[in-house]
Amino acid sequence: MRKKQFEPLLISEFVEDTFHLPMHEQNYYELVYIRSGRGKQVINKFELDYERGDIFLVSPADRHYFNIQEKTHFLFILFTDSYFLQNRRQQKLYAWIMELMNDRGLRENKLVLTEHHRLIFSHLMEAVRLYSLAGVSQTAQWLFDQLLAIFGLYKEISEIKRLPQTYSLRLDSSISAYIHQHIFTPEHLQVKTIAQKFNIAPTYFGIYFKKNFGNSLRDYINMYRIELIEHRLKSTAYTLKQIAQELGFVDESHLSHFYKRTKGYSPKAYRQQLQKK
Repeated sequence: MRKKQFEPLLISEFVEDTFHLPMHEQNYYELVYIRSGRGKQVINKFELDYERGDIFLVSPADRHYFNIQEKTHFLFILFTDSYFLQNRRQQKLYAWIMELMNDRGLRENKLVLTEHHRLIFSHLMEAVRLYSLAGVSQTAQWLFDQLLAIFGLYKEISEIKRLPQTYSLRLDSSISAYIHQHIFTPEHLQVKTIAQKFNIAPTYFGIYFKKNFGNSLRDYINMYRIELIEHRLKSTAYTLKQIAQELGFVDESHLSHFYKRTKGYSPKAYRQQLQKK
């Protein structure tokens, strides 16, 4: 099932005991805010617990639905790429929002929020909700600015929270975000490509990266690949062959060798250990 939307922006809400849609795809982007309730969002092959105050991103590349365990009040912000990219000036200013929405690593994980951040999001979301209920035009500048604030806060939190906990150092968030966004397309992670993207001389980039990140570019990328592998190993829906294909390994053996060289044990051993818990 694929849902379609033709309006650039649509804000809607539901209070449900059972989610009104089966597993589905869509032709629009979606930010989902949980006003109350608890359950699980099933997105692609992952199950993510949700509770009051949680936020999820969904793109047309995803299949998802919600398994409701306690009556849930959902607030949906549905939009097409044209909403934030309406003219040339806005394309340059707000292209980062589409980069955020197309970041698979973010969509398949739950953003961990502090109570302080939950409070800020609750005020922002309630303002958008009340504005929408008042029937004011969805093209209003105030609403546009409010949505920018929501996505800006999400971006700020994700750039800190998503990075490996072993990195307790000063980070260049633009470069780290780029790496995370392109982890599934290795051709975009070549030194020459990244250096050109951020206007750094390729011959100097390695020195610059290690100075700011404490590790080489290769080590940083490999650390994140390990995180993605382990995230998938936690889902019984993924086979080792599927993980290898998704992350660009030649085959299952190549994946296992890479993982064991880094961790000291095989991905099968990691999965077996998880099953014992």
